[in-house]
Amino acid sequence: MDLFETIELQDCPICGGAGLLEEDGSSFYVACVDCGSHSVNIDYKEASGRKEAAERAAGLWNTGKVISSHPGE
Repeated sequence: MDLFETIELQDCPICGGAGLLEEDGSSFYVACVDCGSHSVNIDYKEASGRKEAAERAAGLWNTGKVISSHPGE
């Protein structure tokens, strides 16, 4: 089963939009498709750490630890 299908994401803690798990080279982050808020990038060095990095990025997103470009955030 695909890693992107197995990790559950909650709605954006800023606007309620959908979160999308993204892989950027050797890191994962979650971004809102509506407002652009995102988690930090979680890096991995080897393929064996790929799933853990994706789960950590999703965990940050799901607990509301996101970066927003809105004034005052």
